[in-house]
Parts: sequence; structure tokens; C-alpha cells
Amino acid sequence: MNAESKKRLLSWLSLTLGIALIFSLGWGYYEFRELKEYKTETENQYSRAFTDLVTSLNEVETSIAKAKVAGSTAQRVLYLGETWKGSESAVSRLGQLPADEVGISYVDTFINQVGDFSKAMTRKMAAAAVMSAEEQATLNKMHERVIEINRSVQQVYNQFNSENLAWVDKPKGLLQKIGFGKSIQTAAQGDENSGKTNQQNQQAAAQTPTSVRGGLKQLDVSLQKYPPFTYQGELDKHYVDKPLGLPEGEINESKAVEVGKRFLEDLGQTGAAPQLSGLSDNLLGGFNLTYKDSYLEVSKKGGVVTFYRDQRELNDRQLDVKKTLDSTYASLARIGWDLVVTSSEDLGSYVLVDAVPRENGTLLYPDKIRLTIATDNGQIIGFDANPYYAYHHQRNLNRVLTLEQAKAKLKKEFKIIETKMAVISKLGTNEAFCYEFRGTAFGEEYMVYINALNGTEEKISRVVNTPAGKLIQ
Repeated sequence: MNAESKKRLLSWLSLTLGIALIFSLGWGYYEFRELKEYKTETENQYSRAFTDLVTSLNEVETSIAKAKVAGSTAQRVLYLGETWKGSESAVSRLGQLPADEVGISYVDTFINQVGDFSKAMTRKMAAAAVMSAEEQATLNKMHERVIEINRSVQQVYNQFNSENLAWVDKPKGLLQKIGFGKSIQTAAQGDENSGKTNQQNQQAAAQTPTSVRGGLKQLDVSLQKYPPFTYQGELDKHYVDKPLGLPEGEINESKAVEVGKRFLEDLGQTGAAPQLSGLSDNLLGGFNLTYKDSYLEVSKKGGVVTFYRDQRELNDRQLDVKKTLDSTYASLARIGWDLVVTSSEDLGSYVLVDAVPRENGTLLYPDKIRLTIATDNGQIIGFDANPYYAYHHQRNLNRVLTLEQAKAKLKKEFKIIETKMAVISKLGTNEAFCYEFRGTAFGEEYMVYINALNGTEEKISRVVNTPAGKLIQ
């Protein structure tokens, strides 16, 4: 090859490498912008959820206070109803925040109980009954704890706004992981009180959250000093006297890890190696496991996964609601569940789903499973089977009323769209075996439940169409 040829070859290679470099830089910048935009969108969703959570907790606190001093039944029913709605909103927003173990935390459990109690009292007083002294005392105690929770969340919220608090803590650097970092600087000062000062700094750091997730976690830990409420409500899933649905037998730590590993792999996390991170003292729990961004709770009795949450970063949406739900059924089948999806809420990067088992054609609403499905790949990133394992049991599903007799209980303006059989929750731990009529009346959609044994109209739910899906009120 002569000098001229070599020169042309080098020029061609230089040009090719230059174009490749420019393309790589352009592609890298494009990916950087896409990632930045996604991060901004995610943080905006977190901000809206956090703001809504603060608003909802304020409404709950205010409504309970008004209910305590209301002199008339009508006013007390009004404020208890507002407490119930505010509690449901707070629980929904809490579940949208990047907080560890949301769904099984003390805060989530307690706010669920507040909503359940206020709902029960609303129905009781609407039926011309009065609150007992014990129920009034329960309302007063709930109010005291709501005040503390609200003040603590407000503090984190104010920090978030004034100090630009991060959503999650940054991972430790290499020096921190191996034991170096700020402790070197403290020791190098040579002060005889350095050991005491360092301990005080560590305590202060533990009290001052460096992220929203950390602040919510600290709040949850601080509330563990309180004994749990033992109120038995129709939605209360954490404090039943005796779980009805857990399988027989007990497992040890190694078996729990094996159960968690199989669960994670069935959900697509190939080669998962969960590790024991602690023990749970609630009646449905046993062993807490972690793996990467995932958290699981495996029951000691029966050895089943009762709760799971994957806090991984979600990518751009790839699936619509229909494809996401199709993926949900496939994922449920892999982990051994045959369920019917009864409601879904589209929240963009994920879809919230309620699914229930079906026995001889009857939907078992008390035994529901709550799921969170990612729309980037259709994977289950949230799984709460606490209601199922708390309430699932063998039921007598022999109806007394015929379908025609049940239809006769409906108002003549109600036009039936669909009829099913269902078991629904009532006050306390009671249940009702019902005909479920979905239909329309006065231009709106409703679900009416007629007791299949005695013909009582047990419940009416209003179906509201929203951009995120159908909301049951």
C-alpha cells in the first residue's frame, strides 16, 4: 500500500470515527434528556401525591375534631363521612410515595382503621343508633394519634419544600461502606469529647431525615411505641383475632427464604437471592426479606408470601391498561392464583388492581388481593394478600331467594346490566351472601347488593367514571 493510499485510508477512518463519536455523543445526550424528563415526571407525580396526602390528613384531623363536638346526629354523620373519605384518600396517596414497606406500615394500617371506624359509625348513626361510650373513647384516641401523624408528615413536607429534601437517600459511597467518611474527620479533630460529640451527631442524624422516604420511615418507627388498635372493622386486615386463611404448619428462616426466592423468580427476577432482614410480630407475618429493591413478608404459619413491594425505578410506559391486565392474569397464574380483577386504577407508570377469588361462581370480596402492575413491562411490583389470608375460609353459599325474588327488591327505576353472586363484608367480621346487581338509575351507574338469604338490601355502591378508570364509591 503506497503512501497516498494509506493517507486516504487514515482520512476515511478518521472521518468514520468522527461520525461515530458525534453519533454516540448525540445518542448519549438524547438518552440523558429522556432520563431527565422521566425523572422529572416521576418526581412531579410524587410531589402531587405528597401534597394530596398532607391535604387529606388535614381534612381527616379536622373532620374528626368536628365529629367529636357535633351536637346533632345529622352533623356527626356528615363529619364522620368526611373522615371516612379523607382516610381513603390518604391511604391512596401514601401508596403512591416512595416509602419503604408502604401497605404494611403502622401509618397505613392506622389510617385504614380510622377510615373503617368512621365508615362503620356513619352507617350506625344513619340507622338511628348512637355511639356507645366505648366507641366515643375509640374516636378520641384515634384523633390524638391522627394529630401526631399529621404534625409529623407536615414537618417532613415543610422540609421537602424549604430544604429541597430528596425523595430517597443517596446510596453510600465506597468509603462510607468500608467505614470511612465523616467519622475520620471527627476523630482527627483530637478533641477529648470527640467520641461523645460523634454519638450526639449520629443521634441527631437519626432524628433529622435526609429524604422523604427516610422521614416517613422514621415516623413509622416512632409510632411503634403505641399499641395497635384492636378495632375489628370490615376493612381491618391486620389485627384479626385469628387469621382464617393461612395454611397449616410452621416454617423456619431457611424455608422462608426459599419461599421468597421462588416467588421472586416466578415474577421474573431470575436468580433472586433474598435475605432475611427481620421478623414481623403481626398475626399474618413472620419473616421480612429483602432483595435489591424488593421487600417481602412471609408468614411463619403456612409459609406464604403475604406482602411484596418492588421499589425499582420504572421505565417509560409500554402497555395500555388492557395489556397490563392481561399480563396481570399471566403473572398471577405463575404464582398460583386464579383471581378475577374487580377494579383497576390507571396511574400512568403503574396500574392499581383489586382482584378476588371466585368459588362456585361467587365472588369473595373480603378475600381480595391488592396488586400494583408496572406499565413498562407488565410485572407485578406490589402484592398485598393480607385480606385474603385474614378472611378466607369455607363458606355456606346456598341461596334462599331466587333471582326473581331478589330482583323484586330493586327500585323500578333501576335497569339491570349484569347480575352476579358475591360475598361482601359487613360491620365487624360479619359477612353477607348476596346477589350483586350492576345497573343504571337516574343517569348513573350503581351496584346494589341484595341478601340471598333474607332479601335485605345490604349495600349500594356508586360507579363513577374517571380518567384513571371506574371508581367505586
